[in-house]
Parts: sequence; C-alpha cells; structure tokens
Amino acid sequence: MDVEDLIYSCRAPDDEMLDEILEKCPSELNRRDENGNSGLHMASANGYTHIVQKILPHLSLETVNAQNSSGNTAMHWAALNGHADICKLLLETGADLHLKNNHDKSAIYEADVRNQQKVMELFLDYEIAKSNETEGTESNEQDAL
Repeated sequence: MDVEDLIYSCRAPDDEMLDEILEKCPSELNRRDENGNSGLHMASANGYTHIVQKILPHLSLETVNAQNSSGNTAMHWAALNGHADICKLLLETGADLHLKNNHDKSAIYEADVRNQQKVMELFLDYEIAKSNETEGTESNEQDAL
C-alpha cells in the first residue's frame, strides 16, 4: 500500500480501502505525502468525521500534530473549514491548538478570520476549561501548604 492510497482513502473517502489499511498495517496511517499531508489532514479538511474517528486511535500524537509543508496541522484544516466536530475529536486526542503555520497563524486565528463561530465557541470553551483545571491545581497546591 503506498501513501497515495492512504491519502485517497481519507480524502475521497474510500471506507473499504481504509478498512483494508487498518486491518493489514495501521501504522501506515502515520505516513505523509510529499507535501507533508497525512490521511488525518485530508479527512479533517474535508469534514469526514467518521474517517477521523476511525483513524485517530491508530495515530501517534506526533502525527495528530504533524505540520505539512505550509505548517498547517489537521486542526488548522478542520478549524478553517468549520468542522467543529472534528476539532473536538482532535482536542480530545491531545492536538495542540496553538501550533502556528508558516504564516505564524494558529488554528484559532484561521477559524476566527473565516468567521467559523461554532469552532470559535468550541475553542473558547476548551480554553476556559483548561484555565479552570490549571486554577484548580494551583488552588489544591496552595491548600496543601
């Protein structure tokens, strides 16, 4: 199986071909094409939530956060195209929301400039929850003193 088959199966999508890749060699999902795109980039850009759900458990965190030749991650692609459900899955997997592309733009910026309201609400909720977790940890540490 070559990387073009992998990219095609996630971009088209071709569930049958993807299932074959998952069955025979799931580590292939970590491969990228000549532009640095992974199957996750393609599925995220095109809004194929079921493909993202299918492949995420087989990916390394390095692949989840992989930047293509333009510096874009799967999160950048999902955010700028307004795929909030995919952004949520990526965040739950540990994707880095603050990685910047070659133009020094984060996924947050890309969603905001394209007026992707659902994505921006998700990111705001995520940042608030993350901030509350940090404050809770600091509070617990102070209580222990």
